[in-house]
Amino acid sequence: MQKLILKTASGPLEYTVNYRPRLKKRLHMEKDEKGGLVIGAPVHWSSTQINMMLTQNSSRVERFLARAQAQKLEPLQYTRGEGHLYLGIRYPLAIKVIPNVRPRVVLKENEIQVDIRHDNVNDIRKVLQTWYRQQAVSVFGERLQCIKPAAAWTKGKAIPLKVRRMKRTWGNCSSSGVIKLNTHLIKAPLPVIDSVIAHELCHLEQMNHGKRFYALLDSLNPTWRHDRISLRSEGSLYLL
Repeated sequence: MQKLILKTASGPLEYTVNYRPRLKKRLHMEKDEKGGLVIGAPVHWSSTQINMMLTQNSSRVERFLARAQAQKLEPLQYTRGEGHLYLGIRYPLAIKVIPNVRPRVVLKENEIQVDIRHDNVNDIRKVLQTWYRQQAVSVFGERLQCIKPAAAWTKGKAIPLKVRRMKRTWGNCSSSGVIKLNTHLIKAPLPVIDSVIAHELCHLEQMNHGKRFYALLDSLNPTWRHDRISLRSEGSLYLL
């Protein structure tokens, strides 16, 4: 077993290499008992080759770590008093059962209130998910319009924005210029939301993650590294 350091955009990441004779052409990722990252590698691969491969696939490594962290978390129960995130703030859930009411969510100063006909977990979940999506469409659209003027390369362009619940990415930008954002991102603080939007706006000019892309991102959002660390550490909570 060999310990190495992977340099990522969000900071150094320590990992352990476990050479395995059965592996021939690819790396295998897993977590050890203490939560550390373990990379299974072919015995003929050098540490330089392993690190280079991981660097080229750093986003995949981060997604793996996020999923591994999420698996440790207890799923939401949608019960009274349970904490639910919105724009980085955790609100206790208040459930009001009202006969014949039209199901809705009301964001109050100190709680998220769900008005519903029956105290049913599935119904409460559906109402909350619908509300989160509505908020995401509204907030993401507003933030996109706020950030867009600073991205000179978008001048005069209409930027289609779609919101979807996704498990493996916070956002993406298609070759046709459509930006798609993860509904769950509405649970993150505004600076983190802005950072993801800025990232996708830069892809309208540079579809890769090369030096020119990061030069654009540095000019549009100088704090993106800090925001990425925050998203990486807290993201599993948003996906619940």
